[in-house]
Amino acid sequence: MKKRFLMMAILMGSFLPTQLAWAEVPAVYTNANYINSTHEEPADFYNDGWGGFYGHTVTGRLFTQTPVTNDENIRLHKFVIDEAFFYISDRGTIWADSDLMAVSIYLTLG
Repeated sequence: MKKRFLMMAILMGSFLPTQLAWAEVPAVYTNANYINSTHEEPADFYNDGWGGFYGHTVTGRLFTQTPVTNDENIRLHKFVIDEAFFYISDRGTIWADSDLMAVSIYLTLG
């Protein structure tokens, strides 16, 4: 189950958006432009040993995907590239301004 969740998170965070995007690649990804921008393909991808991942796109942009620690034992990962960030869960992608807000939104999706 853990491997399945991580693979889903990886696909949602980096590979799937390359197939769904339709605009140019911006100079800097932000939360305002990320969802409507073309997403660069990952060039490399590494496990950080702490439950997260990091890598670079084909043009060298760093991206990270880190677990969000919370008291609810909810499995969330925060995906960050440039200034853009969002959360990945078993209930889908969550756009939130903070970890706490992401956990709150997750609980409402139950």
